[in-house]
Amino acid sequence: MNPQILEAGKCSLVAEALRSWGVLKLRAKGVSMLPTVWPGDLLTIQSHRPAQAEPGEIVLYMRRGRFFIHRVVSKSLAGNEIFLTTRGDCLAENDPPVRGRELLGKIIEVERAGSRFSPPRKLSRFRRMLAYVLRHWSLFRRAGLRLWAIRNRGHRQNEDTLVEAAT
Repeated sequence: MNPQILEAGKCSLVAEALRSWGVLKLRAKGVSMLPTVWPGDLLTIQSHRPAQAEPGEIVLYMRRGRFFIHRVVSKSLAGNEIFLTTRGDCLAENDPPVRGRELLGKIIEVERAGSRFSPPRKLSRFRRMLAYVLRHWSLFRRAGLRLWAIRNRGHRQNEDTLVEAAT
């Protein structure tokens, strides 16, 4: 079976589970939310309606059969539909507008290396500078990810997650 079709099917199943149960855990992958969310972090997602979304929150949305986890930059209303502008903390540009029906939930907890915390709604000056460095210097980003993987090698308890969310 085509891997993209298989992944889209998994995402649809997980999205339906989140809609039904209201809370779900996903493992993060990707680097667009560095330094807030690192690959391998276990994220707790709570079902969230577009009208509830606020700037600064980190949300999960599904587009073209893939999950994305990015921070809400702004919210707007066009006709009867709510649109969210989102962007990864480590990205220079905003995503295309997220339609209300694409929004699935918001991240309420991050579990990393045995500790749990609520993601900050605003990046500190240090984290903004770190995101800038990670965005512009791939050598620094690769070295940071390598050190991160070595440091957290023993902390991943469940490698067999149903689906991972790109950050």
